[in-house]
Amino acid sequence: MSVSLATAAAAAPDPKPSAVVNGLAIAKVKATTNAERQKLMDLGLDVIDFTGTHAEVLLHGAADRAQLAGGNWQVEVSDATDQLADMTAKRVVEAQREAARQANPTIASGLPSGRVSYRTLDEAEREMRELERRYPDKVKVFELSRKSLLGHAILGMEISSDVQTDSGEPVFLTTGLHHAREWPTLEFTMEFARDVLQSYATDSHIKKLVDSSRLIIVPAVNPDGYTMSRELINEMKRKNCRVAAGEVPTWEQCAAADSRQLGVDLNRNYGAFWGGPGSSASPTAENHHGAAPYSEPEIAAMTDLLNSHQVVVAVNNHTPDARLLRAPSSPLEPVPAEVALYDGLAQQLGAALGGWPTGPWPDVYYVASGVAEQEGLYANGTLGFTPELTPGHSGLERFHPQYQYVIDQYRGTGFYAGSSIRDALLIAWDAANDPRTHSILTGSAPRGIELTISKDVSVDSSPVERDGEMVVLPSDLHIESTMRVPDNGRFEWHVLPSLRQSQQSSTLLQESWVVSCRNPKGKIHRSVRVTIGRGETKAIDMSGCPAGPKKPIGTER
Repeated sequence: MSVSLATAAAAAPDPKPSAVVNGLAIAKVKATTNAERQKLMDLGLDVIDFTGTHAEVLLHGAADRAQLAGGNWQVEVSDATDQLADMTAKRVVEAQREAARQANPTIASGLPSGRVSYRTLDEAEREMRELERRYPDKVKVFELSRKSLLGHAILGMEISSDVQTDSGEPVFLTTGLHHAREWPTLEFTMEFARDVLQSYATDSHIKKLVDSSRLIIVPAVNPDGYTMSRELINEMKRKNCRVAAGEVPTWEQCAAADSRQLGVDLNRNYGAFWGGPGSSASPTAENHHGAAPYSEPEIAAMTDLLNSHQVVVAVNNHTPDARLLRAPSSPLEPVPAEVALYDGLAQQLGAALGGWPTGPWPDVYYVASGVAEQEGLYANGTLGFTPELTPGHSGLERFHPQYQYVIDQYRGTGFYAGSSIRDALLIAWDAANDPRTHSILTGSAPRGIELTISKDVSVDSSPVERDGEMVVLPSDLHIESTMRVPDNGRFEWHVLPSLRQSQQSSTLLQESWVVSCRNPKGKIHRSVRVTIGRGETKAIDMSGCPAGPKKPIGTER
């Protein structure tokens, strides 16, 4: 069905409103210039695709239609009810195939798990616990520092050859489901974890990475939203469950039909450049940035994770637009001071994904503020990337297409021949392990003691309106992580550079780390300040710290 939006908006109300008015619909909007595309994005509507001449906009109800109608756009609107019903039928078939696979493993897919259907949140979490039980020396499942809005623990996994000991390895982080409806991103992170563990004994490349670095995986940053989407309560949900600023919602409030357009876009809620172009103050906008930087517990938890681990490289997986993105994502940002290194890695990842458009968000995609790449770069020095995966589909199916496309995208086969997220993740992990992408502290200290590295930093929001004035909101952050000195008393600590990217210019801020140890009463006994750049190695002397435990590391467990 195709109708004129302006005509429909002016027509008398239908006593029995059709799905196209009160349910999901897709609008084809003429937008031929960058200015028109940006104007459309600024409306906060759910723009799901751009072509050379048009944009596709997912309309969630009458309010979206009215907003679009007020802009004199040339528009055609198509009902999405049949698409949604077709997708539901495909999910049923996939579930039947998965049940058959579990009874008959010979019909498994080419994925490490053999799966043929999307995981539920419960299935993913059970699998994480099972991997921990199966590989106790290499897998540690942990809860992030804060629960979701609805009180659900956000789980992560650490994978390393001696995962129970903080031994100072470089860290690679990969995440899924910042956006609830982007189901493949949970699949890719879960399959990668299983792949790494299953391949350790036979793949020398993976063994080297596991033995010399640490992999952290957070498959579901947005567990509440994913449950709403995956259980088909609100399948096209993108945001989290925030219904009113500062208030904790109930499950029923999040699931209610009149809450479907509410929520915070978690990938607009990070503090660096929060509130700027490409995000919205409107609670119904699909890119709503929330009430304040880090206002959402899911993003506060992710920030705590970044600030307590030396994450060198991060890949934050999204769907579905065939791009590989890096900072800057906002026109307010400078060119990164280390752009040659940063973009060089981006180009490698883009090539692994089949030569997709690669570079800063505004150059190859659109403008955004408060995203994960900004937070990592300006607060921590992390080299962050967003791949937009499983492209090539239309309508509603683009966010989570049939499961066969997940299988193809993972290894770069079939429909995605030459475009492998597995290859891209391995390249990113290799980069995190490369001494040129981080800094190294070496030295001596009493065996078995814990060393702490820390510094206090501040990141700024974009200029935002407060009480009629434009202001910048600073966020003060404490960055701190630890390592255990090996039994031989010599340490090699792979850390992020102390020099940090400025938010104002293409320069590095001349900051220092403080490395310290404590006495048995918990008071700082010795501390050393060290200024170090990316790719540098410096020696520090912590031999004057108090003696460590009598037993060798590991024997106390």
